[in-house]
Amino acid sequence: MNQTDTINILLVDDRPENLLALEAIIEQEDYNLVKAYSGEEALKYLLKFDFAVILLDVQMPGLDGFSTAKIIRAREKTKNIPILFVTANNLDSEQIFMGYSVGAIDYILKPVDPLILKSKVARFVEQYILRQKLIAQTKELEEKNNVIKYMAYHDGLTELPNRRMLNEQIIQNINKSKHLNEPLGVLFLDLDRFKYVNDSLGHLMGDKLLQLVAKRLQSNIREQDFVARIGGDEFVILLTNSDRDESLMVAQTILEAFKQPFYLDTYEFYITTCIGLAVFPYDGEDSISLLKNADAALYRAKEQGKNKYKVFHTGMNIESYRTFLLQSDLRKAIERDELSLVYQPKVNIHTGKISSVEALVRWHHPKWGMIPPNEFIPLAEEIGLIVEIDKWVLQNACNQIAQWRNNELGSIRIAVNFSAQHFLQKNLVNEIIEQLAISNIDPNLLEIEITETALLGNEEFIISTLLKLKELKIHVSLDDFGTGYSSLNYLRVFPFSTVKIDKAFIQEITNQGEKSLAIVESIIHLANRLSINVVAEGVETLEQLKILKELQCNEYQGYHFCRPLLPEELFEFLEKYETILTESPTESAPLLNNVIEIQKEPIRLNHDIVKLAIQQVKTSYLLSTREVDVFSLIVDGLTNKEISEKLYISEHTVKNHITNIFSKINVSDRVQAIALVYETCIQKEEAQ
Repeated sequence: MNQTDTINILLVDDRPENLLALEAIIEQEDYNLVKAYSGEEALKYLLKFDFAVILLDVQMPGLDGFSTAKIIRAREKTKNIPILFVTANNLDSEQIFMGYSVGAIDYILKPVDPLILKSKVARFVEQYILRQKLIAQTKELEEKNNVIKYMAYHDGLTELPNRRMLNEQIIQNINKSKHLNEPLGVLFLDLDRFKYVNDSLGHLMGDKLLQLVAKRLQSNIREQDFVARIGGDEFVILLTNSDRDESLMVAQTILEAFKQPFYLDTYEFYITTCIGLAVFPYDGEDSISLLKNADAALYRAKEQGKNKYKVFHTGMNIESYRTFLLQSDLRKAIERDELSLVYQPKVNIHTGKISSVEALVRWHHPKWGMIPPNEFIPLAEEIGLIVEIDKWVLQNACNQIAQWRNNELGSIRIAVNFSAQHFLQKNLVNEIIEQLAISNIDPNLLEIEITETALLGNEEFIISTLLKLKELKIHVSLDDFGTGYSSLNYLRVFPFSTVKIDKAFIQEITNQGEKSLAIVESIIHLANRLSINVVAEGVETLEQLKILKELQCNEYQGYHFCRPLLPEELFEFLEKYETILTESPTESAPLLNNVIEIQKEPIRLNHDIVKLAIQQVKTSYLLSTREVDVFSLIVDGLTNKEISEKLYISEHTVKNHITNIFSKINVSDRVQAIALVYETCIQKEEAQ
């Protein structure tokens, strides 16, 4: 309480002259003296004002001082106001005791001693001020605690509940669902390609977009539902008393809502989302299982569509389980030294000279062997690991250039591929300069390859970066030209040294009636007119090579000449090639048979192994024939309803079978069951 605030003091006496006397004694600038001529009037004032102290006459007609004090003490609002009885000097001890018993703090005897009265009133006022300060501080502390509690349970950006509140809410909702025997839907949402908004327009714009997304989610769920932001562009929605069909209706409503653009400043955004769905108790009976299964479903939804309007709600199968685990292993691949580089030469189509090689990253998984790049590179982009892999490739390529400095490979340039995410990093040029300095190599021996994806909507920034790289004498190539927007403006505006024609066109130029030949011819002609070097990717036949030579293509690379090789194999290959080139400059046939060959399609599990693994589980855990039928369909990713339709049994029977199976094999959910089969598959493959 501020010291300058007016302090109310109640004076109660039936005689006006007494009130005037009291007023004259204690009157002060910051006091508001309220006078009451009866106990009844005093009680009315007490309903209206907050008083620091009450000076109350004992002997009054009607409601006397003792009765008035008793009522004051009985009221919650007034029970703590100090009462100072003002009375004549003829009270006996019994009356004095009565006064204290009804709440009197002290007595002032008539005739009143002014000094004593002023002193006592002043002490009560001091206590009142102190009490008001404590009340104010307590209130302020409560408000701060409420703010702290709010911050602890809410996301600071969107003001949605955060992961902590989600964890508490999902446990409460599960307990409630168990008690009421109701289902509970869990939707796990992740925005598609949101990182490109951050990369291209900055995190401030990305944050504003997240705020709009949060509002749209809140406006498209039911009043009883709960939505939380758990980090980045991930959201979780709890749908109370919602089975799978009802949850899917909510999910579909959200997907429809996201078809409408988000308007922010001068921008119009179309952001899609994928949704993973899990339902209690069918997809998990505790919070960890439900969230894990919803996350797994989300991952498969993205795997099947990513930036499409699609929700995946069936069970995870063993194939997607492998991919689901792959993302965890990929994070550890660098520190475990599981990545390696292979090099594929680029050849001058007219002279046969090799001036550069392309560094290609490979992942040798300890369990699954060589993982194809078309499987783990998109995964690395999805989980935000691609920049770290790019940095690893740059570092190792520069180290390789340094190692080749003192031998026959010292003049060969190495090209490394940079993802769009990496190329848009603001510190990219400094990062490259630092790596060049560490490796102590000539910048002219390094080449950077980027795809059209990095160019979209970032022209000014990209041009600035490319010019800086050109100043450093670093070659820059536009990779996979023709597969994206293929804007001819790119060739005019951006200072590329080389354009690489995508292999999809090269592999079709020998097919009659295809338009690829005309497209390739146009690209080569235009690039030559612009003095841009042209490289044809994926050349696999002599016929393709002859056509490219006629079209005046500058360079080519592909399996017709050489597959990607390890450094030591490349050295051996180039030694042989130099000999052949010297003896027969026109020779251009494949020279090395024993080379690394990466499968073009992702490695898949051998389904015969899967069947054997299921049979082993049957034998080990004594599953019945019908339980094996159900278990096999679980591994294939079918839902309870789909299993019911497949086996012509009721969903209730399916659920009973699943309960028995999980009990026998000692797991709590589908993912653990699939994991058991998967590990059995691994063991059988290793045994073979």
